[in-house]
Amino acid sequence: MYVRLCLYFRDGWECVSSQRSGASSINRLLRSLTLAITCAAIVSLDANAAEPALSNWSLGADQELRYSSWSGTRGYPASGSSAPGAGAQFYALSTIQATGQPFENMKVELFGKGGYVWSQQSTPGLTGTVATTTDTVVSGTVTYLGTPGIQPFIAMNANLPTGTTALFGSAANARMDPDIVDLATFGEGLNIGPTVGVNIPIGDALLLTFSSGYTWRGAYRTEAQLAPTTAEQATTLVEPARVATQSASLGYQLEKLTLLASASYAHETTTYLDHVASYVLGDRYTLFGVAGYAWTPSSSTTFTATWTNAEKNSVLDPVLLALIPESFRSNSAVYRYRLEQSFTNGRWTVAPMVNYMRRDQNSYNPITLQFIPAKTRIGTGGSAQYVIGEGMSLKASLEHFWMNEDPTARSPDNRTLGWIAMLGGNVKF
Repeated sequence: MYVRLCLYFRDGWECVSSQRSGASSINRLLRSLTLAITCAAIVSLDANAAEPALSNWSLGADQELRYSSWSGTRGYPASGSSAPGAGAQFYALSTIQATGQPFENMKVELFGKGGYVWSQQSTPGLTGTVATTTDTVVSGTVTYLGTPGIQPFIAMNANLPTGTTALFGSAANARMDPDIVDLATFGEGLNIGPTVGVNIPIGDALLLTFSSGYTWRGAYRTEAQLAPTTAEQATTLVEPARVATQSASLGYQLEKLTLLASASYAHETTTYLDHVASYVLGDRYTLFGVAGYAWTPSSSTTFTATWTNAEKNSVLDPVLLALIPESFRSNSAVYRYRLEQSFTNGRWTVAPMVNYMRRDQNSYNPITLQFIPAKTRIGTGGSAQYVIGEGMSLKASLEHFWMNEDPTARSPDNRTLGWIAMLGGNVKF
């Protein structure tokens, strides 16, 4: 599930994003939360900034319509069909944010997101369609401002199960490669994740943030992986692991230069399938960095880099009936880079960009029983935003990508081309 966390800073709403797919979602969400709070605190380091005044609530709403389409020499998974593949996904998401300072030394930020998705794969032998609402994500953050030189905060995130977890028959084929589409899965259980942390200013230009989170993940049902023996397909009860995440970030801002670096570590407990201990996903590590430079008041460059990696999983040994480390690592390291150059002229802002992704080996998803293939992905495109009036703007983006999967015995030459388009708008009042 795609999650975008937006917080209201001194100059307006700022957002950070993460794409959730299976158990790895919690790590990315908590990292996004830490980065958002860090960015907000960096802005507050401005020596000329006045002390925040007690204010009424400010509200903001955002609507996006996203469409992605792809075609390639094989479908997903490539082993499922030897025919050329194709697919498309339409994703409409709505977000609402609120911020206020109900007390002199307390700032409160609230966020909510929900949406609708239509997903279809038309590869011969792998056809399938899903149309459903997505899970609803809500979060809240309270920051205490009364202690000079330190800002403790507490946050609560929740995933509400308003999406679809069980896809029967051919509908399961609508789950596609998460490196192509926004949503690779369409729902999970009730998740509750508190986070506590602290911002520590170091001088006038540095800010250090530590946070710690723990997420309780509720059970849900998905379609049974075995072929049905009756007219009604059976389901599997999934009791997901709980996830503990530790994060640290360091932000630096001086005149035209802004730097931000973040590191996080996530550890999971055991996942149960039909009350049987089935696997433990390996510990995961994430490094994230952003460098931005404002050449002029109307021109700036931003470079973003992300690295994620996971250790070996523990899987159920059918003979020993115990969880043991897998013989080979079925997780992958993923490298992502993005370069963007923005230009502003009057009410218009345009930003051409290029991005690169490398997944070093196949990564296995034990819920869908599918591999996410090792691949190289290159995308190029840009975005545009037009300010209609005070607190109102329209935005659009377009990206064209090329993707080459690493050759395998079943798929020696799998190439994919695709487009991702977005149209949206936001309002603040």
